[in-house]
Amino acid sequence: MNMMIKNKMQNLLKSIFLPSILLFTFAAVNAQTGKIVFENPSHNFGSNVPEKGGNVTHRFVFTNKGDAPVKIQNVTASCGCTTPAWTKELVAPGEQGFVDATYRPAGRPGYFKKNLNVTSNGDPKMISLTISGTVVKEPLTVEEEFPVALEGIRLSEKAFAFSRVVISEKENKSSEIKVCSSSETPVEITFKNVPDYLKIQPVTLQPKEKGVIKATYAQTKNSKYGTSIKEIEVFVNGKKLPETLTSTITLIPAASGDQSAAKPVLNFMNNNYTFSNIKQGSVVSNEYKFKNAGQADLQILATNVVNSDNDNLKITFPKTVKPGEEGIIKVVLNTKKLKGPQDFNIEIITNSSSSPVSNVALRGTVIE
Repeated sequence: MNMMIKNKMQNLLKSIFLPSILLFTFAAVNAQTGKIVFENPSHNFGSNVPEKGGNVTHRFVFTNKGDAPVKIQNVTASCGCTTPAWTKELVAPGEQGFVDATYRPAGRPGYFKKNLNVTSNGDPKMISLTISGTVVKEPLTVEEEFPVALEGIRLSEKAFAFSRVVISEKENKSSEIKVCSSSETPVEITFKNVPDYLKIQPVTLQPKEKGVIKATYAQTKNSKYGTSIKEIEVFVNGKKLPETLTSTITLIPAASGDQSAAKPVLNFMNNNYTFSNIKQGSVVSNEYKFKNAGQADLQILATNVVNSDNDNLKITFPKTVKPGEEGIIKVVLNTKKLKGPQDFNIEIITNSSSSPVSNVALRGTVIE
């Protein structure tokens, strides 16, 4: 009896599930889907894309080789310099659509390679397209190369920007400013008020000729740590120009040769102090607390007031601070000779190889 019931149940299950399985399999086999096939998924614009020739665009053409309409849902570019556009409508089987890739070469000289990811409801769901090429840098105009216009000459800039210079280095550092004659006659460019640690040779240019003004730093017996900012007078054919050139140079101590050795670290607890309006002749003082957060002795080698007369300031400091210990740099300002807004940038030069120059500020207003 039990065997008969079991056989009947098996036959019943087969009659229920077998048609369902066959129906599912038939539906899966006969499911319709679109299929995007690009003629070529990559394009090279070549090695001579002009930087200032305007945007360049390539159209990637695809064919729907599936058996259902396909729709591009989105196209994303790997860089903001590339803008995509694409067919927004359904593309029927056998029909064609497109993806446009527009690249902006302005300000981007050199080789480029950018990707665009195309997502759709077809097969496959995502396709990657690639554009590439080389942008040729356009020559600068005279106005672009020499934007600073002075009487008879044009300059690339007005400042000699020296990087930090190690005071014990034997090699002299130099900085250049490019110059071009804008005169119809020869010009001779000379300089005055040049600091003793700089050497600047006169420059003679023929009409429309280009050249360089070279400033070379040479250490002197008076070389001191810190930043020096100087204004240099410029003369063209003996006539002084109202504009000046600026030289900025920061002298730092030589770093320890042993890079693995323990190092000091200067951490200020407060490095900025602003005083309220005070009467001329008053004395202002402030203490800047710091800690040696390193693992070696911190040595304060010098202090330097940037671009200001030191006569008004008295600065005292400890020469050595042990690891983990705290110290105080005290600044006293005598306002007897001062009037109006005051802004003092004080450099602290130490034996910290990672940050040899630290700064504290003292600001306020002196009234009569």
